[in-house]
Amino acid sequence: MRKILLKTVLGSAMVLPALSFDHSEPAPIPDPEIVAAAYPKDYFMAPVDANPLRLTGTFGELRSDHFHSGIDIDSKTGGVGQPVFAAADGFVYRIRVQASGYGNVLYVRHPNGYTTVYAHLDRFSSEIQKYVREMQYKRERFEVDLHPADGQFRVKQGQEIGKLGNTGGSTGPHLHFEIRRSGSDKALNPLLFGLPVPDKTPPEIRDMKVYFLNDKREVLTSKPFPIQRQKDGSVKVAEEVVSLGAWRVGFGVKAFDKQTGHRNDNGIYAITVHADGELVYQWRMDELDFDETRYLNAHVDYAARKRYGAWFHRCFLLPGDRLSNYTRTNALGAVALSKDNPVKIVLKVMDAAGNTSSINFLVKRDENMEAIAGPPYQYELPWDADSRIDLQDFTMIMPKGALYENLQFQYKTTRDESDGVYSSMHHLHDNRTPVQRYFEVAIRPYNLPAELRSKAVIANCGEGRPDNCGGAWRGDYLVTKVRQFGDYCVMADNIPPAITPVVFDGDMRRKNTMSFRVRDNFAVSGSADHLSYRGTVDGQWVLFEYDRKSNRLIHTFDGRIGPGEHLLRLAVRDDRGNEAVFERKFLR
Repeated sequence: MRKILLKTVLGSAMVLPALSFDHSEPAPIPDPEIVAAAYPKDYFMAPVDANPLRLTGTFGELRSDHFHSGIDIDSKTGGVGQPVFAAADGFVYRIRVQASGYGNVLYVRHPNGYTTVYAHLDRFSSEIQKYVREMQYKRERFEVDLHPADGQFRVKQGQEIGKLGNTGGSTGPHLHFEIRRSGSDKALNPLLFGLPVPDKTPPEIRDMKVYFLNDKREVLTSKPFPIQRQKDGSVKVAEEVVSLGAWRVGFGVKAFDKQTGHRNDNGIYAITVHADGELVYQWRMDELDFDETRYLNAHVDYAARKRYGAWFHRCFLLPGDRLSNYTRTNALGAVALSKDNPVKIVLKVMDAAGNTSSINFLVKRDENMEAIAGPPYQYELPWDADSRIDLQDFTMIMPKGALYENLQFQYKTTRDESDGVYSSMHHLHDNRTPVQRYFEVAIRPYNLPAELRSKAVIANCGEGRPDNCGGAWRGDYLVTKVRQFGDYCVMADNIPPAITPVVFDGDMRRKNTMSFRVRDNFAVSGSADHLSYRGTVDGQWVLFEYDRKSNRLIHTFDGRIGPGEHLLRLAVRDDRGNEAVFERKFLR
């Protein structure tokens, strides 16, 4: 078992014993014609009444921390309430209600071995909606994950199963639609199944970058790679031969697809790079393993996204990128340069309909190699081994595979005398470096009053409200797990959430709903819990639906609360047990 020494100029550091790690490269992806033939083209109908379907999101599209796992179908009416239909015969095997994520979602299993998913629904069909309400009241919970018996809710192709909506993490009315393999639960590209999505418009290549790489495909530096758009929509490089002061390079491309008759910028389906006629890189979005979706942060230029909001596909693999959507090539996207023999690069992007755009250019090594000197750093953290940093008031344990390449880790502390801060501020590198897996942070506070010990949290103090990242005591240290670098300290949260009436007064006889806005002084990330709540009327639990994106709790009067005077009690609790209570009488 090998050991790796961490380079350090500050404090002490050690590497835990390395565990076994699979260094094999991703498996090859089949020929496009073979892939296309593997999906039945006449089995599934469109899940909404629209021909053609208008898409606001495509499969494999780049999203925050994940690849998009389905297609987003735009509302025909521009709002909620459009009928949603079963795409084929089958039965409802799972129903889930969430405050965020997919919101109201149905999973339908089909006899051909596939499952379809219908997310962000405004509501379910009446039969299913009744069952869900009964289970919510039985469990006294808004969020439920239900698995009805196989034959309980059988559906026929074209049967209405719900209404298009805007629930969960949706940012506008639409239907998120997925097709999965029932056995593996892998998401498949719905656009390979013959749905009515006409597209004769090729993707657009908007921008490019070049990355100087070492012999391990780690990034030494990056810079813009200027391209020019022609009148016919094609792109080219201005120089006949581009000279770069590097031994080997990889490229990045910013590209989007447009559906015929629809101006929305959607995600692309595939990228290939050939060097002197040889395939050196290929990425395709035929299917997606949900366990791998966070590797998006290795696939994209994460720093460019955080700094400028720019989505660049890396056309090379970082060492720790374990995504399965790449073709195994010898180079894995790294292109070796020669100063005498320019390499011909052909970079091509494709949509699921087979439309392509490409850019061709020659590149060689410059006579004058660029000297690359990075900023000062305190530790060198390996991506393929566990590592640990132990200091007087701080410990960090980084598991193997949490990083995508070796990291020259910058660490410092500053004294923070702000009210409510009870430790030094520990500056962990920067938030433009992605992390795949959770890592442990332990901080020893100072001047923390004994009565606030149970209220102490490790906070990520970026812009805006601090993030409560949770925390449990281990001796004198507060310990939690987080999944991003940034500025961390110990704070105390002893302030209860705020409850503000939106639709509520003493006379509710003419109202269909009552609603409240709830908000906490901390945001939530890491291992901390979101707000929990319980609403009762005359001591009996009543259903309040929670829309986390708008911080709203909403009760819809459904006859369970009869006429007369009633007592509402709404209690909201945060991660540290601080509770706010709204209690008031009203008339129905």
